[in-house]
Amino acid sequence: MITQERFLVQSADYEKWLEVRATGVTATMVGKAHDDRGFKEVLSQMTDPTPIPDNAYMAFGRDQEPHIISRLSERFEIEGNDWLIASEREPWMMATPDGLSGDHQTIVEVKTTGRDWGDYSRVPIYYQRQVQWQLFVTGAAECVFAWMLRATDRSGTFVPAWLGPKYVTVKRNERMISDCIETAEKLYSLRPAV
Repeated sequence: MITQERFLVQSADYEKWLEVRATGVTATMVGKAHDDRGFKEVLSQMTDPTPIPDNAYMAFGRDQEPHIISRLSERFEIEGNDWLIASEREPWMMATPDGLSGDHQTIVEVKTTGRDWGDYSRVPIYYQRQVQWQLFVTGAAECVFAWMLRATDRSGTFVPAWLGPKYVTVKRNERMISDCIETAEKLYSLRPAV
């Protein structure tokens, strides 16, 4: 179980959530820093944070996430999560999984995408690393990874292409987790003082 003090801040308090996130290394950072180019981009963002402008892709993902979580909760005993969670190992190791089971043994990660990956092996590596980092931070045994294909209607608005999401259950991969920890420690050691 994740102890109460490890639930740091909810994303509903967006400014505070960003402030706390900036003191550590998150799943998004670890996922993106999977190669030299990504590592440099993440380090640059850590050094000189610039807000990512909102766009239609992000808005669609935000709008769809609660519906996808709701559909998944019909099959799994999970609820939506907006808490930034700290690892038991180090408080600067952080993640905000999209969903969490009551016993904290299952997390959920939701994505919207412009192409159907078909199966988990075709999911981009940065998302796979993000999932493994979240499993490490939370101590969960598995992740329900769900994706919803987006389409464009006649008016040019994004809409779900399917009636419900596709999903798979992903188990912990200790080798990938070790790689993620190594990446995170390197990022943390090079971060500017906050």
